[in-house]
Amino acid sequence: MNYLAWLGWDQEKDIEPDGSLSGPYQPWQVAGLVIVLGILAALAGWRGHPKIGMLSIAGVMWLSWTVDAATSDNSGLWPIGALALLPSVFLGVGFVALLGTSAKLLVKKFRTPSD
Repeated sequence: MNYLAWLGWDQEKDIEPDGSLSGPYQPWQVAGLVIVLGILAALAGWRGHPKIGMLSIAGVMWLSWTVDAATSDNSGLWPIGALALLPSVFLGVGFVALLGTSAKLLVKKFRTPSD
C-alpha cells in the first residue's frame, strides 16, 4: 500500500524545458515513501521483530516496484533497477529496524532501576 500511495499511481514522465524527459516520480513522492518505510521499519524493530519487519516491509516494497516497473517500462531496463533496489531497500529497512530495536533496549535500560 505504501508504494501504491506514493509512487504506484504516477506513470507519466515530465518534459523539461530543454525537451528532455524526467520522472515519473517527484522528489516529494520519494521522500514520502522513504519516511513511511522508515517509520514502519522502526516500529517493527521497536516491537521486537526486526527480521520479520525487514523481510516483509522491504520484500513487499521491492516486489511492488519490480512488478510496476516490469509492466510499465518500455526501455527494458527495469531488471537493472530491480537489482539495484534489492540490496538498497533490504539494507536500509534492516538498518532502521535494528535502530528501532536498539532504541527500545536503551529506553528499557534507562527506565529500569539499577541495583
